[in-house]
Formats: sequence, structure tokens, C-alpha cells
Amino acid sequence: MSSTPDYTIDYGSFGVQAATPRSDANAPLYASEDGVVASLSNNECIFQVRRSGETHVMTFQVLQALDQSREFRTLDEHVARILATIPGLASQREGVARVLDGLVSRGLLVADREFLERVGSAPAREPAALRGVFIRACDRPRQLAQLLATLTEYERRFHANRHYVVLDDSGTREAVDGHRDLVREFARATGCKLTYIGAAERAKLVERMAKAVPQAASILPVVLGGGTRSDRFGGGRAWNLALLLSAGARLVLLDDDHRLPLRRLEDARTGLDPNPSAPTTTRFHRNIENALGAGDELDVDPFELHLGVAGYALGHLASTPDYAIDRASLRGLPLSRLDHLLGDAPILASQHGAYGSSRTESGIWMYQLSPHERAEFTRDRDAYLRNIEAGSIWYGRTQAHAARIASFTPFALDNSVMLPCTNPLGRGEDALFSRVMDLCHPHALTLELPVAIGHVQEAQRKRSARTMAAHTPRFNYFVGDFVQRQLPELHAAEPAQRLGLLAAHLRDIGAADAGGRLRQLREYLAYSRADLIERLQHQFDGAQDAPIWWQADVRSIIEANGRALISKAPPRLGDWPEAIDEAGCANLLRDESLALASAFDAWPALWNWAREQGGRLLGAV
Repeated sequence: MSSTPDYTIDYGSFGVQAATPRSDANAPLYASEDGVVASLSNNECIFQVRRSGETHVMTFQVLQALDQSREFRTLDEHVARILATIPGLASQREGVARVLDGLVSRGLLVADREFLERVGSAPAREPAALRGVFIRACDRPRQLAQLLATLTEYERRFHANRHYVVLDDSGTREAVDGHRDLVREFARATGCKLTYIGAAERAKLVERMAKAVPQAASILPVVLGGGTRSDRFGGGRAWNLALLLSAGARLVLLDDDHRLPLRRLEDARTGLDPNPSAPTTTRFHRNIENALGAGDELDVDPFELHLGVAGYALGHLASTPDYAIDRASLRGLPLSRLDHLLGDAPILASQHGAYGSSRTESGIWMYQLSPHERAEFTRDRDAYLRNIEAGSIWYGRTQAHAARIASFTPFALDNSVMLPCTNPLGRGEDALFSRVMDLCHPHALTLELPVAIGHVQEAQRKRSARTMAAHTPRFNYFVGDFVQRQLPELHAAEPAQRLGLLAAHLRDIGAADAGGRLRQLREYLAYSRADLIERLQHQFDGAQDAPIWWQADVRSIIEANGRALISKAPPRLGDWPEAIDEAGCANLLRDESLALASAFDAWPALWNWAREQGGRLLGAV
């Protein structure tokens, strides 16, 4: 590497005063490459482009100019900002402009069209076939009946003749019998192939897999169910079974409280929003009937809509009108926040919003809405008391959005590459799955579409009590936050190796002594609650004109979490008994961490065997 600087700075002695740049809608936008810097001398440094690894030697003054040009703006705007922020340059416009031109020629300032060409280029990728539509059902015949009724109407309209698989995790004979009757009636009414997997069928699958993959025999009844039924809720069991039955293919995942059709709001639009912090949209309705009628029904096959993205590369989608990125939408965004938008990034999952009941068990998110949505949330006292239960809302996006992490259950999944299992026990299995999928496939994306599915729970739930109580995350969120904040950077390329490294870290948590495990729990709960207090305090400070009832509740939530921060109570996670003592907390953290580690260790061999079986595994049920 030469020690001669690629860039020196000589602004000259021009006497031109800084002027406000004119706004030209057609002028190209530029943003500086993200990179790392190391000093070479008192006035020189080396800059390495993070994306490509290319190195450049420059003066610190040039580095300052590069640093002030992070966001996509016109060159005139960059010049004006540099003149205003770097001391001593106010009268040297032409010199600064020459430096920026040099950065453009060296590729360190990237034009908007060049970035969009990168995103829009992708190798050809033929998606895998659809294995089936998997429906998770559990003790709710009425909800399953409503879902199957909407699927019957879907089949009547689109004649798709899809293969449906009901994964029944019910614990009562009445529910099991009811589900079986519904399945038979649906198959008769539609002529579609429908596979029912209840406890007996699941046990046979577990037995077959245990013989084929003996090293996983002890953990299989936990990962998939089929052993003694746990009293603890676990939607992850059916989720994991769906992943094995569809290994090597694509799948669609539904819950029994979902309803078609998909709907979109009137202001939904085509294109892909590149902003990683783009806000979602929340609408509140007087009752669930109004929520179920909100927006416009899609006139296209909802399954084909999602299958048109899951399994494809981002570049393939971004080159089409439906998911193209508008050049103007890049304005103000730095390249460092767009590094997930790679042309060859695979879309491993697609999801959408929901209308009807909220998909969350707490309403704390509603106290962090935008000012406009907060006004609707609190428009009068009666509306506020109704809205805090989140029983009749529309929540989703008005433009497609790609992200590495998602919070809710996906609709379509590309399981042609190994997707990880999730925790078979506890709520929040969807958020944990997304976090671990990102760990296994760090360049993959989830694409959220600007549509929503109906979500009608068996009864209106009271979310306000949990909202007003101290924030107490469940175990699956503890693990997800550990992956995000404490797991060191992994370098292994193979998803199975990366999953094994996560398992090793979970074993490390479980292997700590009781005092160490309690310390981890206390630190985690303190961080989670302090973070929530800070966010709510920020909302409160910026909403002094909000209704008094909203302000009073925000203060109450802050106070509840503040009391919990200094409490000497055992560090209980949300899944655990309220009367648990410290020893019980330490033991449960150990047991659940080790059990999840065992599941992650066994999963690659199970998935690979299931992929080799292909459709025969599901066909043999």
C-alpha cells in the first residue's frame, strides 16, 4: 500500500460565501460509503470501505468531508453542510466542491442510481415448490371453523386446490373431535387434499424420526410434542413440525384465529420503502365488525401474492414495478442503514399486518405511537378506554418493507434452506424464530407486504392489566435479546454451525452457578425496564398536550417499572409462576436454556433427514 495520500485537500483562498443550495428534484443524490478508519500520522488516515474492503489514504480534513456526506443528498447540499459545520471553510465553496467530485470519482460517494442498480441486480433464483398450507390449531373449534369457511370461499373463487395440513395441538377430546369433523367437511366441500395431524399422528412421526435420527430421540418429544402434554402453552411445537414436514420446500403458515381475505388500506401504494425505521400504520375502530371491514379486499390470490416474494432474491423483486425503490425515498438515509438491501439477499419469509384483534398480549406499544395516531388513540375518554384493549384495530404497512428481523408470525416461508426451529414452549416463539433465522442467515430478509389478514380471537382479551404492570419479558424474548445484544459476532458461514454456536452459548448460561444465573436475570430485567422507562419518558415529554388520562397512565406505567427496578423480588420472567422464589428462577433459567440448546443442537440433523424424505414424509401421515 502506498503511503501517498489518495486525497489531499487544498481549498485555496476563494472568497465565495456559503449560500443556501437550490433544490433540484432531478439532481442526483449522493451518500458516502460506510467504513472503518485507522490513523497513519497526525494528518493522514486510512479509510477501508466496509462493503468492498477497498482501502484509501486521505487527510483527516477529507475524512471530515466524507463523514458530513453520509446521507443521500445532492452535492450542493453536501457542500453547504460541510461549509456550515467544519470550521474555517465558510468561504471555500469551490475547493470543497472539488474534493467531493474527487470522492465521487473514487467511488466513495455513491450516487442514488448506482445504489439502486446494486439493489436491483440479482442472480437467477428459482423458488422451491409449495409443500402445503399449515394451520396451527389448539382447542378452538369455533375459530378453526371460521378460518376454514374463509378458505372454502377462497377455493371457490380461485380454484387453487391447495394441500392443507391441520396441526392439532388440542388437549381436550371435545376440541379434537370438533376439529376432525371440520376437516372432513372442508375436504368434502372443496375437494382439496387435507391432512390432519393430531396427537396420535404426531406420536408416530416422532417415533419414525427418532429411529432415523437416534441422536435426537430424547429431545424430539419436546421439540415436536408427542410425549406428555405440558400445561404450558407452546405454539412452537406445531411450528417446528411444519418446518420438518416442509423441509426443502416452501410453506404457508396460518393460525386457527386467522381469517381471509387479505385487505389493504386506501392509501397503500406500490414500491419498497427503503427506510429501516419506516413507521407502521395503526387505525382504531369502534368494534371488531368495523375493523373487519376496514380497507379494501384484494382481488388477487393472497397465496400467490406472498409466494411471489418468498423464495426470490431482493434484486429480482426490486427490478419490478411492484417493489421498485423510488429514488426520492433515499433522501436523508445513510448507506450504513441500508446495508441489508443487497440484490442477492434471499427473501426467506413474507408477512403482513392484521385487522381485528391485536396480535400482542400487551398494549404498551400503543403508548409509543406517532402524534397523529396518538390523537386517534386518545380522541375521547370512552374511545381511549376501548382502544387500550386493542380489540378492534388495523395494524400494518402502507408500502412493502424489507427487514432482517420481524416481530410476528410469517405467512410464507422459504424452507429450501435450513430454517431454525423455535422454542416449543412459551409465547413469543415467532419473535425468537425471526431472531435466530437472522443469526443463521445474516443476509436474508423478511418482506412485509402492505396488506393485512383478519385476526379474531376466541374472546375479547383484557390487555390493559398487563400493559399497566411492570414489564416482564418472557423467556423467548430473553433469548432473542441475548442473541441481539450479547452474542459475539459469529464468523461461521454454515447455518448449522451458527445454530450450534448459539446452542453452546445457551449451555454456557445454563452452566453458570445459581448466583450467576440470578445476576443475568436481574441485569436483563433492569435493562428491559430502564429502556422502556426512557422511551415512555421521551414520549411523555413530547406530548404535553395529550389528554390527562393518557398522561396519567403513562406516569403509572413508568412508576410501576421504576418500582420494579429497585425491588428485591426474585427476577422472574413472564412465563414463570408469580410466587416463584430465587432458587426457582435460577433453576428454570438453567433448565429452559439447556433444553433449548439441545433442540438447536439436534435440529440440523432432523431437518436434513426430513429434506431427504421430501414430500414422502407428509404423504405418509
